[in-house]
Amino acid sequence: MCAESDADKLYDAHLWLNEQGNDAWRLAMTKVAKLPKVSRKIQKAFLPIWIESKMLPLRVGSHRVLANALRVLMPATYKGKRLKLYRGTSSAEHSRHIYGFSWTKDVAAARKFAAHWASHHFNSEGVVLETLAPPQAILLIRKPENYYDEGEVVGDPFRLGKVKLVERMRETAS
Repeated sequence: MCAESDADKLYDAHLWLNEQGNDAWRLAMTKVAKLPKVSRKIQKAFLPIWIESKMLPLRVGSHRVLANALRVLMPATYKGKRLKLYRGTSSAEHSRHIYGFSWTKDVAAARKFAAHWASHHFNSEGVVLETLAPPQAILLIRKPENYYDEGEVVGDPFRLGKVKLVERMRETAS
């Protein structure tokens, strides 16, 4: 349906994929990644799916497959200078060097996510990461909005600059 530019069916397809389990998302994203491009209509229809599907990378199960599909599904129109980006996450992500897609230009937003990891995940340490992302790593800069407004910048984790740890957060015993 992405190849046919059927944006109306895209949302229903994502709901169907969520119900399938197994490798449904990975297989679908593998097919999308093979497309030379999709219409602007499909890219626009995919954006709410990305915003609402916070666990999409886990559902796809392969960062490489998802990164390749996002290069087709997101407009990737950024042509500016390198962007300093931050990500609040678990220390495990940093130690594995397998980074997520959602970053922000706002270090305070990243700290909130790191604090969440420190306080809501047993025996975990939250960390704030920083990178200087080149333009080709930037897939989408979300416009400010009230709904899920985190200043999200979607980046291709395989094209980011060097990622460094800038802050550690641990839950303190009360």
